[in-house]
Amino acid sequence: MRPLPLLEPASLARSSVRRNHLSRGTDGDLSAVWARPGTRGVLAHRGYLLIASGHLVTVTADQVPEGGTQIYLGIDPDGADRIGVDLDDAGRSAVDARLAAERERDAEDLLDGPTTGIHVTEPTWLDLRHVATELDDLDIGLACSLVAVGNWHRTHTHSPRNGSPTRPAVGGWVRRDPETGSEHFPRTDPAVIMAVVHTDEDGTERLLLGNNAQWPADRYSLLAGFVEPGETLEAAVIREVWEEAGVDCVRPVYVGSQPWPFPSSLMLGFTAEAVSRDTRADGDEITRVRWFTREELTAETAAGTVWVPGDVSIAGQILSAWLAGGA
Repeated sequence: MRPLPLLEPASLARSSVRRNHLSRGTDGDLSAVWARPGTRGVLAHRGYLLIASGHLVTVTADQVPEGGTQIYLGIDPDGADRIGVDLDDAGRSAVDARLAAERERDAEDLLDGPTTGIHVTEPTWLDLRHVATELDDLDIGLACSLVAVGNWHRTHTHSPRNGSPTRPAVGGWVRRDPETGSEHFPRTDPAVIMAVVHTDEDGTERLLLGNNAQWPADRYSLLAGFVEPGETLEAAVIREVWEEAGVDCVRPVYVGSQPWPFPSSLMLGFTAEAVSRDTRADGDEITRVRWFTREELTAETAAGTVWVPGDVSIAGQILSAWLAGGA
C-alpha cells in the first residue's frame, strides 16, 4: 500500500495552550492564579461549553459561581493564565440566570447578530463535538482538557482504595483522599484506530470499513479498539482487526493521534496491510465489514448510500488522507 503521511494536527488534536504544571500548586485553591493580571476562565457543564462570537466565553474570578471544579489549564500564547471551571448543576443555573439578566438589559444590541451556530452573538451552551472544527487552536486546546478532566472529576468522587470522598488538588489535576493522603489521577484510555488496506496484484487498494451494531446500516468507519494491559499499540492493531473482522494484517504504522474526551480516550491512528480480503464480522460489536476502492467509497458517499465520519474525528482524517493518496 502507498504509505500515508503523518497527520497534521486537526480538529481535537490542535492546541496552542502551554501546559504549566508549576502553576498547578499542591491544593485545589487557584485564588493566587486568579489574582494574576490577565487570568481568565472558561466554563463547561457536562460536556457543553459556553460560546459566543466564535470563541469560548471568558470570565473573571468574580463571575464564577460557587461549586463545580476549577482546573488550571495552562498559559495562552499571550502569556496569560487560563482556568477551566466545570460547573455543577447549581453553577450552570447561576450562570444562566446572569446571562438572562444581561440579555434582558442589552436586548437591542443582539438584534443584528447571528442567532445560531458557533458565531451566535448571545452566549450559548454548545456540545464540544459540534464545534471542534470551528474553534481556534487556543480554544480547542482549552476545551478538550476541560471537558476530559471535568468528566473525570464528576465520575471519580471517591477513593477506589477505601471509598472515602476525595477532594480536588494540584490545580484540579489530582483528587486526594483527606484521610489517607492517597492521590488519584485522571485516566486516559488508549485506543487504536486503523486504516486496514489490501493491495491486489494489479496495485488496486481496498480499505476495510466496518458497521457497528449500534449504528444505522449505512454507517461505516475504520475499525478501532482499546489497548489492553501489557499490550503494545501494534499488537492491539493486529488483535482488534482479527477479532472484529477476521482479517490478518501486518506492518502497523503510526500516522497520528487525537484526544477524544468522550469521556477519556486517546485515539492512536495506524495503517496496516491486510494479508487477504477474507473477512468475518464478529457479529457482536461489528455487524458487517466491507472493502472499498477509492472510487467505490467516493461514489457511495456522494450518493448517500454510505455514511463515513467527518474530519472532527481522526477516523475521518485518516479516511481523507487515504482517499487523497490515490491522486
